[in-house]
Amino acid sequence: MRICIVAEGCYPYVVGGVSSWINNLIRSFPQHEFIMLAVISDRSVSGKFKYNLPDNLTEVHEVYLNDTEWVNRTRKNYKNARLSAKNKEALNSLLIGTDTDWETLTRLLQNPKLSLDALLMGPDFLDAVVKSYELKHGEIIFSDFLWTMRSMYLPLFFCLMTEIPKADVYHAVATGYAGVLGSMGKYFHSGQLIISEHGIYTREREEELIKAEWVQKVYKKIWIQQFRKMSKVSYERADIVTSLY
Repeated sequence: MRICIVAEGCYPYVVGGVSSWINNLIRSFPQHEFIMLAVISDRSVSGKFKYNLPDNLTEVHEVYLNDTEWVNRTRKNYKNARLSAKNKEALNSLLIGTDTDWETLTRLLQNPKLSLDALLMGPDFLDAVVKSYELKHGEIIFSDFLWTMRSMYLPLFFCLMTEIPKADVYHAVATGYAGVLGSMGKYFHSGQLIISEHGIYTREREEELIKAEWVQKVYKKIWIQQFRKMSKVSYERADIVTSLY
């Protein structure tokens, strides 16, 4: 059996409770092959492991939340392309709606010809931001709101662009970005999805945002809503959810 562990900001880069739990889990099942899909901050952290990897952990794939787009030549002709009506509706469902069309969004971001820079700076994303602004956030300075939305959705879009390794089981040790990636694994490769909660992800992010001085108060609720949407799709697609806190 090939098992993909999906983790954010822990094993094998950080020593701690969740990291130790993952390390022990892998070592407890030497008869199975494990791979890691690790969500980390940026490329400066790449490969800097704090653990000696078990023999049955055969691959480590990295997802960077803070990155730049590595544009190739095939994307040049698509920089000014407009989205289809269905893709525009899916983008609006993420920024405005309560029921996000994750499947359409994932297929859109998986297109190797799509330029992420062009999407975020393009008219379709701008239209979705304007609609969100007019419906809910008219008291905010629009230019600040626009750039906040771009920075908020950039990490999620990097996740949705990730090429997911094939596995029989995807085991996300949190919801959030890890849960979204695990959900993508189930969607693309028909593997089972397990979520082990070592804490309530949305509550932890909410507490961090409330304390964060770099986030203006008016934007904290918007960030929290985004994390709740990611957790929701994780729960909806999971075959098993376990609580370990």
